[in-house]
Amino acid sequence: MKTRLNDLKCKSLLKTPGKYGDGNNLWLVVGQNQLAKWVLRYTISGHRREMGLGTYPQVPLKDARNQALLHLNEVRHGRDPINERATRALVSQKPTFKDCADQYITNQRDGWRNAKHKQQWANTISQYCGPILKKPVDQITQDDVLAILNPIWTTKNETASRLRGRIEKIIGYAIAAKHRTEANPAILKGSLEYLLPKVKRTVLHRPSLPWREMKRFWSELQTQGGKAKDALAFLILTAARSSEVREMTWKEVDFANATWTVPGHRMKLGVTHTVPLTTAAIKFLKSQKIGAPDEFVFRGNGRKNPTMSDMTLAAVIKRMNKKAAAGMGYYDPDGRQACPHGFRSSFRIWAAEESGLPRDVAEFALSHKLPDEVEAAYQRSTLFVKRVQLMQDWSTYLASA
Repeated sequence: MKTRLNDLKCKSLLKTPGKYGDGNNLWLVVGQNQLAKWVLRYTISGHRREMGLGTYPQVPLKDARNQALLHLNEVRHGRDPINERATRALVSQKPTFKDCADQYITNQRDGWRNAKHKQQWANTISQYCGPILKKPVDQITQDDVLAILNPIWTTKNETASRLRGRIEKIIGYAIAAKHRTEANPAILKGSLEYLLPKVKRTVLHRPSLPWREMKRFWSELQTQGGKAKDALAFLILTAARSSEVREMTWKEVDFANATWTVPGHRMKLGVTHTVPLTTAAIKFLKSQKIGAPDEFVFRGNGRKNPTMSDMTLAAVIKRMNKKAAAGMGYYDPDGRQACPHGFRSSFRIWAAEESGLPRDVAEFALSHKLPDEVEAAYQRSTLFVKRVQLMQDWSTYLASA
């Protein structure tokens, strides 16, 4: 009877290249540089085949024998172990976290307001989720998520919070698509909230110019040149958001009725918003080169992306501050430079203190949701006529410097 291998003999054979049998068609194949592997030989349907069972000593003798017995049993039942292993690997293969992230972004992007949002999603996932990008989504654990969030949870809490929410949604997609059966490890409530450090959040509003300074700012703004200045002036006159102005197209403008209608997909609340245009606002529109319906009113200089950037609008204020005399710049009470979005706050406070019109008129002008849900349910009107008066009063106030 042929002597079978044992652990001591396997170790000694590493110094001598060759093929050494253990019985049951299991062989230890030793190559150069003391590299060895287990091979199972078998015949099925008249064909002789060899199947690798792993390297030695990573796969010890006992495990190799167990594998050999398992696969020889498959042969006795007419199944080819190599084909069976390939089938099992195919069935068990799950998409990676990156695969699911790409698919989720593809599914959602049409519902997002702009391409920048999609880019932000892709960037944060790529920047922070490196350790799990190639990991099968069904193997991601709570420890994996914590390892990503903990380093930035206190230092970049806003970024970390958004990142956590995005990871939760991607894994939520994987669960819905039946790529994963375990619970979502990125859920905050009742789970991560107990494991992540407590962070004291300070609400920091966008820097806004005090409304009493707006006349002086407006007067100085008229001395500036360029499309960015016109876009910023139009933004102030309409109390609109920066993205709404920068992505504005000619088909949204109705000169005959003096209105600008922003489609719902470009609005924060997802609801179409009609803005009354004052004579001054129309003047800034007509000073632009009127183009095709789908062309941007205030075009940027980029070829690939003709949209004017928010930084371009902010640069106008920055230039004005550089030229301003000492103590005469345009800053909020905390000393921060005024920003385009902050002019909405300047308008809102002016409306509350000076316009004499009901609060809801200014809220509708800013396309805000009424805070009282019951009140909002009954308030079907957008108070357009009163908003015409409000915007004209605002325009008159600015020009009265």
